[in-house]
Amino acid sequence: MHRIFKTLLLLLIPTVSWASSMNIDGSLDEPQWNSAVEIKDFYETSPFTLKKSELDTTVLIFSNEDGIYVGFKNFQDNESMLSRKTLRDEINSLSDKNSINIDFDGDANKAYIFAINLGDSLFDAIKTQSGDFKTDWDGDWVAKTQKYDGYWVSEFFLPWDITLMTQPEGGLRKINYAALRYSAENQSWTSSAGTMASRNNYFQELDSLEINNYTKSKLTFFPYISANKNSVTEQENSDFGAEIFYTTGKGQQLNLAINPDFGQAESDDVVINFSAQETFYSEKRAFFNENQSLFDISHYDRYSVINTRRIGAAPSYMCSDETNIEECEASKKNFSDIDFALRFTQKDKSNEFGVFIASEADEDYSIGRKYYALRARSKFGDKTLGYMITNVEDDMTGESSTVNVIDYVNVHSKKLITYTDFLTSEKNGNNAIGYRTQFSYLPSNLSYISGSALYFEDDFQLNDFGYLKRRDWIHFGIGGGRKLNEFHNDSKLKQIDNGIDLNYDADTEGNSNPIGLDQKNSFSFKDNSKFQLDFNFRSSGKNTTITRKDQVYPFIKSKRRLGITADFEAKNYSFWTYDWRVSFFKGGKDDRWESDGYSRKFYKIAGSIFPSDNLKINAQYRIRKESEWLIWQDSNNLASYDSRQDTLSFDLNWFRNNKHEIRLKSQFVALKAENPVSIFSDSDGYLYKGNNLVNEFDTGVASFQIRYKYELAPLSYLFLVYSKGGRIYDEEDDRSQSELFREPWKNPSDELFSIKFRLKY
Repeated sequence: MHRIFKTLLLLLIPTVSWASSMNIDGSLDEPQWNSAVEIKDFYETSPFTLKKSELDTTVLIFSNEDGIYVGFKNFQDNESMLSRKTLRDEINSLSDKNSINIDFDGDANKAYIFAINLGDSLFDAIKTQSGDFKTDWDGDWVAKTQKYDGYWVSEFFLPWDITLMTQPEGGLRKINYAALRYSAENQSWTSSAGTMASRNNYFQELDSLEINNYTKSKLTFFPYISANKNSVTEQENSDFGAEIFYTTGKGQQLNLAINPDFGQAESDDVVINFSAQETFYSEKRAFFNENQSLFDISHYDRYSVINTRRIGAAPSYMCSDETNIEECEASKKNFSDIDFALRFTQKDKSNEFGVFIASEADEDYSIGRKYYALRARSKFGDKTLGYMITNVEDDMTGESSTVNVIDYVNVHSKKLITYTDFLTSEKNGNNAIGYRTQFSYLPSNLSYISGSALYFEDDFQLNDFGYLKRRDWIHFGIGGGRKLNEFHNDSKLKQIDNGIDLNYDADTEGNSNPIGLDQKNSFSFKDNSKFQLDFNFRSSGKNTTITRKDQVYPFIKSKRRLGITADFEAKNYSFWTYDWRVSFFKGGKDDRWESDGYSRKFYKIAGSIFPSDNLKINAQYRIRKESEWLIWQDSNNLASYDSRQDTLSFDLNWFRNNKHEIRLKSQFVALKAENPVSIFSDSDGYLYKGNNLVNEFDTGVASFQIRYKYELAPLSYLFLVYSKGGRIYDEEDDRSQSELFREPWKNPSDELFSIKFRLKY
């Protein structure tokens, strides 16, 4: 431990950062702003009326050898300026905001979104043409705000090496952009381009601008040091390593992590999952989110070709083959250390290329896995064609898995875009294919139609490196919606959103799952409250996942279900707000086993208080009750339960100026499953009452974390973290819900104290 803190002292010299010739302070008084491009026309995009904004806004943009500068002047009454602080990347309705969206290469492949609220809290994200909206990335940029009499100012500085860019010929760069402003008092967004990232034709509607371009190389060094102690297991651990980022300024970037600290400073949400489908967790580790978008081939929550959370997962063990089986079992870890990770990317006017490699360390009684990915993508006018190959080598099990993907995006017009992925996998001599095609069509500015088709063979293997919600899967879906926002001045309504989705799923043998029909209605009011009413229908059909693809009993037959959900979000009062949700589902009876029919009831009440700009407290309580909840046991054996799951969440965020942050995040879950009934299915999927012994069970989970974060400089942080968590599971035990909340807290499986420095040089 002494060696660690000696190293720490060496690291705590002043961090070297980029230098700007401008003072980023929220005051646009430097003479360079006089030659900036000026934008003044803004249009309402949420609600999407495209009416010219009643609030005057002026945006200034220019560039120099250091980077791109953007300044906003936002005119409004002093009393209406709201400036509550938030966590980084948290967007809520409590503060006024400015955002600049930039497609740096002007090729409609990728846009970066930078935002700051009036409390100086930052937000950044990446929006890709073929993927989702990603908020995990944290870029190296700064912005500041300042209030004045009758207006407020935000000032952005985006250095040239903030991302990998192509280098155009000549001294000018063409960027596509949108400048946006959010009014917290009106809860409305306005945009200079008349679009925002949530719209399907976002890239096609961005404005264009030519700015002075500069070439600049940069080497950035991120050493880290961490130490932690688990008071329950009495394990201590300390480590140090580094991440190196080098940008040539000519379209190449190299990222290298040596002995990286891939521990998380933020806990995941608690999920209790008894289904056959794996829970997907997003990536929170800094190295895997930097410059990773080229490798992102995904489709909503259905699949992702690379899921970097696999790297550093639990090692592979084969203790039954070891001489000392007990020692092998005792040495098992639930995570793998990582020797190194490397990523190289290159980009020119029409082409992108990338290589990704990661190597896990060998553990006692285990050998680390190796991960490889190769990616290429080219643009031909409005069409983009890409290819990626991934490979995982597990020397411990002798397994090797390879996935190939061809992805294609065709922007037919501002109204129509199509997407196609063709995938193949090979593992242990088994080859299989997957396929996705999708379209997005905008008949008008206030309506949309979209559809998709997926096909994954039974032997398709993606989960060694990626994530696949299910295989042996055929899916067809189509949906659409429209907005209504023309109402009389006396009306309380601001906007109505209607939508409907129809989904058909089956396995590759043609066994049809229940057809899903979802109809949604969202009402936004002029007092900024919201109400949503959803109707859900599931036809009778075959559940082809619950029996884990048993060869003799591949499915069970399920009855029709109907559901309704109501959700209300209150307006923001002076220092508090609240929301609630209720949901009811009812299914048909199954006379073969004396069923009364499936039912589910869900209730949620939540509230927030924000007594000052620097403090916010959230609390939430959820109750989920199910009758005839089916859980798989083995083969064709299931059990039916009446269950109740209570979830209590409590969060607190406190800020002292822009350097100090305390976050408390906690979740407590109590689940009781009672009145068990043994059920079995025949080979045709019909359910009957069985004779197997099935027991009631209780489970409780506690997850608590309090984290102090100090920002030494942009992207240089000190973390002090206290985490505590536990889980209990008992059969035939009559604990109350409150006891299930308390027990894992009183007898935790982990109680961890951590300190971590991540510095930028």
